[in-house]
Amino acid sequence: MNLVVEISIVVVAIAAVIMLLAAFKTLKLAGAAIEDAKVTLGDLRTEILQISQDAREVVRNTNAVTVDAQKKMQELDSLFSSVKEIGQATHVVTQSVKEAATGAASKVKRNSRDIQKPEGGTIAAIADGIASTIRIWNRLKQN
Repeated sequence: MNLVVEISIVVVAIAAVIMLLAAFKTLKLAGAAIEDAKVTLGDLRTEILQISQDAREVVRNTNAVTVDAQKKMQELDSLFSSVKEIGQATHVVTQSVKEAATGAASKVKRNSRDIQKPEGGTIAAIADGIASTIRIWNRLKQN
Protein backbone atom coordinates (compact mmCIF):
# COMPACT_ATOMS: atom_id res chain seq x y z
CA MET A 1 0.00 0.00 0.00
CA ASN A 2 2.94 2.14 0.54
CA LEU A 3 3.76 1.82 -3.10
CA VAL A 4 0.31 3.01 -4.14
CA VAL A 5 0.65 6.10 -1.93
CA GLU A 6 4.08 6.85 -3.35
CA ILE A 7 2.84 6.46 -6.94
CA SER A 8 -0.13 8.69 -6.13
CA ILE A 9 2.20 11.31 -4.68
CA VAL A 10 4.41 11.15 -7.80
CA VAL A 11 1.33 11.41 -10.08
CA VAL A 12 0.00 14.37 -8.04
CA ALA A 13 3.45 16.00 -8.19
CA ILE A 14 3.67 15.51 -11.96
CA ALA A 15 0.12 16.84 -12.37
CA ALA A 16 1.02 19.88 -10.22
CA VAL A 17 4.14 20.55 -12.35
CA ILE A 18 2.10 20.25 -15.57
CA MET A 19 -0.52 22.61 -14.13
CA LEU A 20 2.17 25.07 -13.08
CA LEU A 21 3.72 24.95 -16.57
CA ALA A 22 0.27 25.53 -18.17
CA ALA A 23 -0.46 28.39 -15.76
CA PHE A 24 2.99 29.91 -16.48
CA LYS A 25 2.39 29.67 -20.23
CA THR A 26 -1.08 31.23 -19.83
CA LEU A 27 0.30 34.04 -17.67
CA LYS A 28 3.06 34.63 -20.22
CA LEU A 29 0.46 34.93 -23.02
CA ALA A 30 -1.67 37.22 -20.84
CA GLY A 31 1.39 39.42 -20.15
CA ALA A 32 2.09 39.64 -23.91
CA ALA A 33 -1.56 40.58 -24.55
CA ILE A 34 -1.40 43.27 -21.86
CA GLU A 35 1.83 44.61 -23.38
CA ASP A 36 0.17 44.75 -26.83
CA ALA A 37 -2.79 46.58 -25.27
CA LYS A 38 -0.39 49.11 -23.70
CA VAL A 39 1.31 49.73 -27.06
CA THR A 40 -2.06 50.05 -28.81
CA LEU A 41 -3.34 52.49 -26.18
CA GLY A 42 -0.13 54.53 -26.46
CA ASP A 43 -0.50 54.70 -30.25
CA LEU A 44 -4.17 55.58 -29.87
CA ARG A 45 -3.33 58.34 -27.38
CA THR A 46 -0.75 59.78 -29.80
CA GLU A 47 -3.22 59.70 -32.68
CA ILE A 48 -5.94 61.34 -30.58
CA LEU A 49 -3.52 64.13 -29.58
CA GLN A 50 -2.61 64.65 -33.25
CA ILE A 51 -6.28 64.71 -34.27
CA SER A 52 -7.16 67.22 -31.55
CA GLN A 53 -4.21 69.40 -32.57
CA ASP A 54 -5.37 69.25 -36.20
CA ALA A 55 -8.91 70.12 -35.11
CA ARG A 56 -7.62 73.14 -33.16
CA GLU A 57 -5.68 74.27 -36.24
CA VAL A 58 -8.80 73.94 -38.40
CA VAL A 59 -10.79 76.00 -35.88
CA ARG A 60 -8.08 78.69 -35.85
CA ASN A 61 -8.05 78.81 -39.66
CA THR A 62 -11.84 78.96 -39.75
CA ASN A 63 -11.82 81.84 -37.26
CA ALA A 64 -9.23 83.68 -39.35
CA VAL A 65 -11.32 83.21 -42.50
CA THR A 66 -14.44 84.40 -40.65
CA VAL A 67 -12.69 87.53 -39.37
CA ASP A 68 -11.34 88.26 -42.85
CA ALA A 69 -14.79 87.82 -44.40
CA GLN A 70 -16.35 90.12 -41.78
CA LYS A 71 -13.70 92.76 -42.48
CA LYS A 72 -14.33 92.60 -46.20
CA MET A 73 -18.08 92.79 -45.68
CA GLN A 74 -17.62 95.94 -43.55
CA GLU A 75 -15.47 97.44 -46.30
CA LEU A 76 -18.17 96.63 -48.83
CA ASP A 77 -20.81 98.17 -46.56
CA SER A 78 -18.92 101.46 -46.44
CA LEU A 79 -18.30 101.27 -50.19
CA PHE A 80 -22.01 100.77 -50.88
CA SER A 81 -22.86 103.62 -48.49
CA SER A 82 -20.50 105.89 -50.41
CA VAL A 83 -22.02 104.81 -53.71
CA LYS A 84 -25.50 105.52 -52.32
CA GLU A 85 -24.44 109.00 -51.17
CA ILE A 86 -22.87 109.70 -54.56
CA GLY A 87 -26.11 108.59 -56.23
CA GLN A 88 -28.15 110.89 -54.03
CA ALA A 89 -25.82 113.81 -54.69
CA THR A 90 -25.96 113.10 -58.42
CA HIS A 91 -29.74 113.04 -58.26
CA VAL A 92 -29.80 116.41 -56.48
CA VAL A 93 -27.38 117.94 -58.98
CA THR A 94 -29.42 116.54 -61.88
CA GLN A 95 -32.62 117.99 -60.45
CA SER A 96 -30.97 121.37 -59.93
CA VAL A 97 -29.55 121.37 -63.46
CA LYS A 98 -32.99 120.50 -64.83
CA GLU A 99 -34.54 123.37 -62.89
CA ALA A 100 -31.81 125.73 -64.04
CA ALA A 101 -32.24 124.61 -67.65
CA THR A 102 -36.01 125.07 -67.40
CA GLY A 103 -35.51 128.52 -65.91
CA ALA A 104 -32.96 129.43 -68.56
CA ALA A 105 -35.23 128.20 -71.33
CA SER A 106 -38.12 130.26 -70.04
CA LYS A 107 -35.83 133.31 -69.78
CA VAL A 108 -34.67 132.76 -73.34
CA LYS A 109 -38.28 132.61 -74.47
CA ARG A 110 -39.08 135.80 -72.58
CA ASN A 111 -35.97 137.50 -73.87
CA SER A 112 -36.77 136.52 -77.44
CA ARG A 113 -40.15 138.23 -76.99
CA ASP A 114 -38.53 141.25 -75.40
CA ILE A 115 -35.85 141.66 -78.02
CA GLN A 116 -36.19 145.43 -77.85
CA LYS A 117 -34.62 145.50 -74.31
CA PRO A 118 -31.25 143.68 -74.60
CA GLU A 119 -29.71 145.26 -71.48
CA GLY A 120 -32.57 144.24 -69.19
CA GLY A 121 -32.45 140.69 -70.59
CA THR A 122 -28.73 140.32 -69.80
CA ILE A 123 -29.19 141.49 -66.24
CA ALA A 124 -32.16 139.18 -65.82
CA ALA A 125 -30.16 136.23 -67.19
CA ILE A 126 -27.32 136.96 -64.74
CA ALA A 127 -29.79 137.25 -61.86
CA ASP A 128 -31.41 133.97 -62.90
CA GLY A 129 -27.99 132.24 -63.08
CA ILE A 130 -27.15 133.47 -59.58
CA ALA A 131 -30.51 132.28 -58.25
CA SER A 132 -30.03 128.86 -59.86
CA THR A 133 -26.53 128.59 -58.41
CA ILE A 134 -27.84 129.44 -54.94
CA ARG A 135 -30.58 126.78 -55.25
CA ILE A 136 -28.00 124.16 -56.34
CA TRP A 137 -25.71 125.09 -53.45
CA ASN A 138 -28.55 124.85 -50.90
CA ARG A 139 -29.59 121.39 -52.12
CA LEU A 140 -26.02 120.14 -51.98
CA LYS A 141 -25.68 121.42 -48.42
CA GLN A 142 -28.89 119.63 -47.41
CA ASN A 143 -27.60 116.26 -48.60
